[in-house]
Amino acid sequence: MRAHLRVAILIQAFGRFGGAERAALVHYSRFKEAGKDVDLFADFTDKHLWARQELNKISFTPLPQSLGEPESITLVRDLDDYDRILIHHHVEPLLAYRIVRSLGKKTAWYSGSIFEPAYSDLLHGDDYRNVSLTFEKTTKSFYGNLLGGLGLAFFPISKRILRIIDYQTVTRYGKIISNSEYQARYIKNIYGRDSVVVYPPVESGLLSADTVPLDIDRQYVMMVGAFVPYKNFQAGIRAMIPLKDEYALSIVGSGLLKKEYELLASKLGVDLHIFYGANDSTMHSLYSKASFLIHPSLFEGFGFIPAEAALHRKATILTTRSGVKELLVDEESSYLCDPTDVPLMQQRAKHLANYPRAAADMGDKAYDSIYDLSTANQSMAVWEELERWN
Repeated sequence: MRAHLRVAILIQAFGRFGGAERAALVHYSRFKEAGKDVDLFADFTDKHLWARQELNKISFTPLPQSLGEPESITLVRDLDDYDRILIHHHVEPLLAYRIVRSLGKKTAWYSGSIFEPAYSDLLHGDDYRNVSLTFEKTTKSFYGNLLGGLGLAFFPISKRILRIIDYQTVTRYGKIISNSEYQARYIKNIYGRDSVVVYPPVESGLLSADTVPLDIDRQYVMMVGAFVPYKNFQAGIRAMIPLKDEYALSIVGSGLLKKEYELLASKLGVDLHIFYGANDSTMHSLYSKASFLIHPSLFEGFGFIPAEAALHRKATILTTRSGVKELLVDEESSYLCDPTDVPLMQQRAKHLANYPRAAADMGDKAYDSIYDLSTANQSMAVWEELERWN
């Protein structure tokens, strides 16, 4: 091995741009700022404004979208020139297998979830075809219209094949780094592998964004995320029933369930405001002016949204099924709730609404608990794991 470490980071966005992609960019940027020898190989979507803004700041080598592309054939040879390869969250399963079959001993996986298309029933109980807006498009971009279409048409069979490939890939990784103890337990239960835990970096750039006017003329509670079943926003809307006369509900996101949320909120008399494609200034303003956050997801490998809220000193009514809860203390820096226990969510929402000073104190403690994740030291912890790996 060279006197200094040369690292390649790989990630494919699968048609989306969320917490995993943000964490990969933060790791890469902070490694570069620290003078480390690191290159980024990525397939990012530029659908969202935030993604376009961030991608304009960096340079990266595009990963092939199809195994038939010439770059797919030469990629393993190019990666062999690196001392460490870090698969950051997810790359296409056959590509990942091709890499670890040859270079597994020097390939690490930074994991925030097991492979969701194959294991969605274990993670949150939903068929992945009903969860991802981009699944069909992404599948056909990787495997072509014919093969991709057949895979989707016979998805139960495809899912079993994906599980086999995924398992064979994970068993070949030289090292696994989980982004929480919660995720590490999934790794152990599914693959029988131990992993070290390094919490992910949380980008603090929103804090310096401009404040802009919002089209909400009353106090409001906030939720953020994709409009998919396992985010469980229906529970959050129902949690607002006791507050509906004084508070609005602001949801930032997009997806297939938008109409369902609007109909439910209308039926319950909840004043719902939906923000789609919010930029940094709008997100910062929404966080800053919110009374508190509700995050009722049925599954979160970590939970970047509650962490972002904490950096804005906001309390969160937080799902117990997440990694970020390991850093927060129930009734001190957050309120932890089983995501199916709507009455408890309502009770705790009423308490935060009725006692704003208590909500502010809880937000301050949440900030103290999460702040370290926004520092350069947190990012460098992953690099240190790569360095000490023999």
